[in-house]
Amino acid sequence: MDPKPDAGSLAVIDIGNTRVAMGVWDEGRVSCVTRVLTSDEPGFDTAFGALCGGFASGRPGEVVIGSVVPAALQRVAAQVHKMTNHDARVIGADVPLPIPLDLRSPETVGVDRVCCAASAFDRVRRACIVVDFGSAITVDLVGDNGCFLGGAILPGAGMQVRALNEFTAALPRIQVQFPDSPVGDDTTSAIRSGVCHGIAGAVRGIVEATATKVGKWPHVVGTGGDLELFLPHCDFIDSAVPDLCLMGIGLAWCRRSETPEPGSG
Repeated sequence: MDPKPDAGSLAVIDIGNTRVAMGVWDEGRVSCVTRVLTSDEPGFDTAFGALCGGFASGRPGEVVIGSVVPAALQRVAAQVHKMTNHDARVIGADVPLPIPLDLRSPETVGVDRVCCAASAFDRVRRACIVVDFGSAITVDLVGDNGCFLGGAILPGAGMQVRALNEFTAALPRIQVQFPDSPVGDDTTSAIRSGVCHGIAGAVRGIVEATATKVGKWPHVVGTGGDLELFLPHCDFIDSAVPDLCLMGIGLAWCRRSETPEPGSG
């Protein structure tokens, strides 16, 4: 049996639009990963309580959060304090971003995108593209120098299906799954084909256009909640890392002394 993580280990939390992921960061690895719906407050309490119980001391040494949902961040941070008697550390507020940004408006970029990019570059140590199949799909580029260079954002599968239902008179709200054929023989399969093949084709096109711009084919890393759905249909993805953002949050904590604190200087 593996020993329980000690108090020096981190609990890392990624708050997304749809799900909250949490796990233990220890010696450069993430383990004990659990995911709950962002809207499921009791589910978070149960999952985080179980995560804390897995530490040898009964609680982690630090809790580090990356979030793109301000309201959920406030709630989760309050619950972390209640359950551990310590304040959580927040990426971008208490903890600097893990890699430099070469952007026109760096303050607008999502923490999740930066953490994923940092973790991907840390793995491959050269230019790479990160495709995050989440509520929104992001396709981001990291240069050979380790700088985050930006990317593209498009609606995710669930968002597209919901929009088709809400902004038309007759199209149904369907469950997302890849169709057997690109030619749908009823409305449901036609929507599935349009959404799923459309996303796979759009992401391929963005990756190819990005590779053309930089003059070479970067290593492509896939992640996100819908990664499993799209991976078999995206043969241009070189490696799949479901917990990439959690790994980036842990990396940001480890690198905190290498970067000036936010607002300093």
